[in-house]
Amino acid sequence: MTLEEAKQYISSVRWQYAKTYITAPHEYTVLDWKLETKQQMIDFADFILENGYKEQFYSKTYTVLQIGEYKYWSMDFPTVNTNLINRTFIDEERKAEIVKFVQTPSFKHVYKMSLEDVEKQMEKN
Repeated sequence: MTLEEAKQYISSVRWQYAKTYITAPHEYTVLDWKLETKQQMIDFADFILENGYKEQFYSKTYTVLQIGEYKYWSMDFPTVNTNLINRTFIDEERKAEIVKFVQTPSFKHVYKMSLEDVEKQMEKN
C-alpha cells in the first residue's frame, strides 16, 4: 500500500466516535461496516506497522502512524485478523477540549457520530 492508497482507504470508510473512552477521544472503523474493504483494511494495518512508530498508551505499546491531522493504529495481530482500526487527533489540545466537553450536560451522544460531529456540537455551545 502507498500513502495515497492509505488516504483513499481512510476516506472510503466510516469513522465512529468511541464513546466508551471519554478520557481518550478517538474513532474507529470496523470491517463489518464495509466487508468489501477487508484486503484494504489488512493492507492499511500492515502499512501502519511498516511505517509507524511505537507509542505508549497506559500499559500497552502500539505502533501508530500519523497521516494528516490523525494518528492511526490497529490492535489485531497478525494483521490478517484485523477487523478494527482506530484513529485520534494528533493535536493534544484539541483532544483535551473534547474530553472536557463530552463530560458536560451539553454533550449529546448521537449514534454513528464522529469526532468531527463532537466538535460541531462544541461550536454550538
